[in-house]
Amino acid sequence: MVASCAVLLLFFTSCSDPLNVGAELLDEDLASVGFTDTFQLKIRTEIGDSVRAFSPSSNPISTFLFGRTQDNYFGTTEAAIYLQPLLLRDQGGNFVRFDQGRFSVLDSVVLVLPIDSAGIYGMVDGDFGVEVYEVNEPIDVDPDENGSINFYSNVSFGTNPMPLAATTFRPAYRDTVFIKSVISFSDTTAISRPHVRIRLDNSFGQRFLDQDTSAYVNDSTLLDFFKGLYIKPTGTSAGLMNFTANNSFTGIYFYYRDGTDTLTYNLEVGGIGRRISQYKHDYTGAVAGEYIANPSTQDSLIFVQGMQGLLMAFEVPTLKNFPNRVINKAELELHVAALPDYDLTFMPPPLQIVALKKDANGNLTAIRDVTILPNDLSFYFGGQPVKQADGSYIYTFNLSVHTQYLIDGSEPDTVYLSVLPRAGNASRVIFKGPGALGNPAILKISFTDL
Repeated sequence: MVASCAVLLLFFTSCSDPLNVGAELLDEDLASVGFTDTFQLKIRTEIGDSVRAFSPSSNPISTFLFGRTQDNYFGTTEAAIYLQPLLLRDQGGNFVRFDQGRFSVLDSVVLVLPIDSAGIYGMVDGDFGVEVYEVNEPIDVDPDENGSINFYSNVSFGTNPMPLAATTFRPAYRDTVFIKSVISFSDTTAISRPHVRIRLDNSFGQRFLDQDTSAYVNDSTLLDFFKGLYIKPTGTSAGLMNFTANNSFTGIYFYYRDGTDTLTYNLEVGGIGRRISQYKHDYTGAVAGEYIANPSTQDSLIFVQGMQGLLMAFEVPTLKNFPNRVINKAELELHVAALPDYDLTFMPPPLQIVALKKDANGNLTAIRDVTILPNDLSFYFGGQPVKQADGSYIYTFNLSVHTQYLIDGSEPDTVYLSVLPRAGNASRVIFKGPGALGNPAILKISFTDL
């Protein structure tokens, strides 16, 4: 035992009390750990930019919102759709020609739009007004600097002044109504799914009957005389519904008579034609509009919205006076405002909000805390609503890495919060800002002094 203790003395000051080893070093040089939540937050609501709505070379959005809502907080939100129906294909991908020789007498022409309960926002049990217009210019845009074709949600194409249809409908999400029969090599399958049927003007269908057969050689010859459709909401609705425009049954259905037989041909959209969501927001006269116009004085509420709606932008000016510290954890805490005339049951807060920064080109991109575990944001970053016992909601955001970058000056001062995803997502939330009387926005930081 004596020999063992003698050997250990080479490494420790005392064989009997090793906890005292290096005590002098700890007393003199031990780094201090601290905590603060007194940072001044400079927060404002900003209008977001358009979002990519369709690209032929990448996966399109799956939710095609439709409707026009209006409320005191977010103003007017409108979602419309451009569709480019193309020639029908058979199972081998070959064109199915439009046979005017058999389609001698027009019966009716109908726009079929499958619907889905996923992605809806607000109350959608009421009537929706709709107008359908024929597009009179190519649904096309110039390639970007990389040669890619991208359509954005602020896109607009010319249309003929007179609508092909002007009506109302009530979406029946639970009704599986017959759409069409699909004939395979072995049998015929009847397809029944929830959908909206909008009857178009018969003169529109007659035009297809009157065309020369050369108009139906391929998609290009079809698009020479028919560019596409614009489906626009009219009036106001209590929520936004969802058309599944990627579905192969989406399209224009022509019903003709050949003697006593009824024949059908349809132009298909889903999977082949261009389908583009168009979003419009107007905050005139709304509460959000007042906060956007007066960011320096209106900081008690903050507005965040999907589609091409609102972003939260914030800076922490006093972080520049916080040098020589290592950030152990930085957490932004935001409480959802419970307003008396804002129903969180029908307008629930977004399932995911992320933090962004602007790159050298001015484009928004995720901060490092988001990209550490992008497939499981709940594990590290957060950004999901957590319901409290009293029914309120709190969001927390782990900004530890980015806060260190802000202190070091290696990233832009402004951080943005955005709904994820924005395209096809109508969710929105009103947060309590730093000027709120109760539960204001707060940044909590634990740190180590160097």
